[in-house]
Amino acid sequence: MKLEIVLTSVQQEAADSLLAHLAVSPVAVLRGVAGAGKTAILKAVQAVRGGVFLGAQQFMNERQAQGPAAIEEAFFRMIEDAIENHDLVLVDGLSLVTNAARGGGHGRVHLLDAALTAILAEARVLGRKLVFAVEEDIPWPILRRAHIVQVADLAD
Repeated sequence: MKLEIVLTSVQQEAADSLLAHLAVSPVAVLRGVAGAGKTAILKAVQAVRGGVFLGAQQFMNERQAQGPAAIEEAFFRMIEDAIENHDLVLVDGLSLVTNAARGGGHGRVHLLDAALTAILAEARVLGRKLVFAVEEDIPWPILRRAHIVQVADLAD
């Protein structure tokens, strides 16, 4: 059974913009408030372009399987594995990781930035494309390389 993903006109506009930018850019960010439909947009893009979807639930499952490892380690291990095996990696839940890093102080934020820089470099070498979904803050290694697609607030 194949489920059809139904997007609002605002979400469809964001999905179309992501697809257009993926044709020319290796990194994109989908930014929007909680409930704006970022997950649905990523899944719609995946339905069109293929690739792999990595969400918060997968990160938490991986973290539990690893034991006491930090969420960041599970996050990066999953992305590295996905980059090796897929041309397009859609990452939902980047805010979960950035919030955890911010809660750990400047040292953890610097580790997050270093790990993201390494992931972006590996993706570039392998010719892979990455899309990250965030609510607000975009880590600087991604911000300086990515095209940003804003999902309009539903209240607008």
